[in-house]
Amino acid sequence: MEDAVGRNYDDVLRYFTYRVRDRAAAEDLTQETFYRFIRYSSDPVNRFRTPQKCRAYVFAIASNVCRDYFAKRTDTDEIDENLPAEDDSGKRDLSAVIEDALAKLPDAQREAAVLYYYSGFKVKEIAAIQHATVTAVKSRLKAARDALKIILGEEGFS
Repeated sequence: MEDAVGRNYDDVLRYFTYRVRDRAAAEDLTQETFYRFIRYSSDPVNRFRTPQKCRAYVFAIASNVCRDYFAKRTDTDEIDENLPAEDDSGKRDLSAVIEDALAKLPDAQREAAVLYYYSGFKVKEIAAIQHATVTAVKSRLKAARDALKIILGEEGFS
């Protein structure tokens, strides 16, 4: 268990940081994910033969924790004070621009993009995590890439 948590902790935290855009909430959600992972993994049915299957299982739990988080939120109109501000020259850091662009994507596209580009999952693994078909994930990734090109083009990054 410790090995699985150690191998995946930083990636899960990064996943939540991109999804919820609030470091404190991301840390809480990461803890909840590993709490559930440990609780569910005590069942002999959930034993893993390979680290990849364990990693996919951890991210499936993280995806469900994230859905629960957004379903419970009532403060969707609240302004996020943790967003990076523009520097003195009026330009923002590229990573902040990308985070903002990702936030504009529909949830399923954003999740697929974060899992694929930031967490290194294969399309088939993302399909299992999102409870979708491989074709649906490919479509989500293409739509996310196309939307990001447009959004980043409007920001002056082409």
